[in-house]
Amino acid sequence: MAQAEKRKNKPPKVRTLIAFSSLIMLLFCVFVVYQASKAYEKAIDDGRKNAERLTNIMADQAELTFLAVDLTLRRVVERQYFNRMFGHNLMEDIEHNLRLWVDETPQIASIMIVGKDGDIRLAAFKRGYQDQVVYNQSFADHPIFNALKDDEGGTGFAITRQNDSNDLILVARSVTELDGSFGGIVIAAIDPQFFITFFRSVDFGQHRMVSLFTNNGNTLFSGASTMMRRKSDILNTVREHSQRHPERDQVISDTHKIDDVIAVFSYRELKNLPMFLAVVIEESDFLNQWRDARIKDVSFLAIFTIFGSVLSFFALTMAKQIVRVEESEASAILASQAKSEFLANMSHELRTPLNAIIGFSEMINAGYFGELNDKQKERIHDINLCGSHLLQLISDILEFSKGEAGKLELNEEEVDLNEIMDECIRIIHEKARSKQIHLALKEGEAFHIRGDKRKIRQILLNLLSNAIKFTPEKGEISLSSRRDRAGGVYMSVTDSGIGIPESEIQKALSVFGQVHRNQSHEGTGLGLPLCKMFAELHGGRLTLNSKVGTGTTVTVIFPPERVV
Repeated sequence: MAQAEKRKNKPPKVRTLIAFSSLIMLLFCVFVVYQASKAYEKAIDDGRKNAERLTNIMADQAELTFLAVDLTLRRVVERQYFNRMFGHNLMEDIEHNLRLWVDETPQIASIMIVGKDGDIRLAAFKRGYQDQVVYNQSFADHPIFNALKDDEGGTGFAITRQNDSNDLILVARSVTELDGSFGGIVIAAIDPQFFITFFRSVDFGQHRMVSLFTNNGNTLFSGASTMMRRKSDILNTVREHSQRHPERDQVISDTHKIDDVIAVFSYRELKNLPMFLAVVIEESDFLNQWRDARIKDVSFLAIFTIFGSVLSFFALTMAKQIVRVEESEASAILASQAKSEFLANMSHELRTPLNAIIGFSEMINAGYFGELNDKQKERIHDINLCGSHLLQLISDILEFSKGEAGKLELNEEEVDLNEIMDECIRIIHEKARSKQIHLALKEGEAFHIRGDKRKIRQILLNLLSNAIKFTPEKGEISLSSRRDRAGGVYMSVTDSGIGIPESEIQKALSVFGQVHRNQSHEGTGLGLPLCKMFAELHGGRLTLNSKVGTGTTVTVIFPPERVV
């Protein structure tokens, strides 16, 4: 029944272990996914913050650039106005001033003075930019010229690209005649590379772009890395977004997905200028670290899964093994109990006829049923001895079986140890004298303990019998008692016998363990285990010290609480 119950309980235990392991794995996966989600949101947020930071830096730089250029243009316009008011300066002087102003303003590539008919009257440029502008062409049909010409009462300021094939940014201011009529324009050309170089010096990744476009959506310049994909689509998205959200004096940022590529963009309208500056960052720049971390998470998750699977496998194997061990242990306990009960019952049943055999043999030997001859008396005596020996063996087995079954009890009383020791010496003396063994009792302090007198006597008789059995002729055996420092009582039997190897001591103390199994040393191997059991039943212990060829000392120690 017990084994059947364990077989019933086995699957739930295994299922519980599997469910617990699966729950741990699931919780870990959920935790990893949650961490990945939080880290993704943070990476996107960090990308947007970085784009906003770069947008503010580049917008401030663009505002300063156009302010510096506009100041230079105002100086040129003022010079032109004063020339008309106070007289014309020589063209060489004006050209010298233009060159000076171009050199003083690093943002300006060239400055041109255009008459009211659209022709270039005078131009100055930095080295390397002489081919960027056709200085002998007419600006009469150019959008920037017409915009300022028709801008009566306006700001007199305009910005545009030179043309579709040239990336120069043209910044112009109108020149007014003394009578207030349109007198032409002054144009400054800015190389967008100036902004791009500054952008790279600030923070230019492999997947980033900076762009400047007017309020009507015309792109003035766009500087992107070669790694930036779908530049035009991204710029169109940014321009459309700026038309819907034209908030002034603040940075607007958002995310957009094009062909499964996430881009973070940020833009801001420049102060007092009709244009926006935008910064675009592709996902590769702000999600690479997140992806690397996720690869590590997936690798760790795979390792954790493998480790968890292996651990679960071993745990399941161990659980099954434990169940088998428990079943085996239960079976062993049942078998041991059955054996103990069987031995106890059989020993009890055998003692009754043995007592009868011993009793009848004594009666026959005493002549109750008639006289016997010498041969008959000798055989009857042998029968009596064999029956007594067999009865002693059965009694030992019965005692040990009761002890294993937990049914052995103490009949406690106050016991005089010296009296028991004297009694045992007298009982065993004849047996020792037959082997010419000197048996000595070392008397000391009188000790009284509370215990089972019969079991203490049996301990001493078993120990003395063993000592005589394993001590050669003319050997010595001593019996002594003493008090230890803790207050307990030591009772020792020492012999000068053949001794026991140290490696065999545990065997000698085990049930049915016989170290010297031969014809001259008969026995069942229950003597020492019974003594040990009786000592432990009194709350004490038994120790055995021995050396081959020197002898053996067996000590029974009674605890202080037993001492009267």
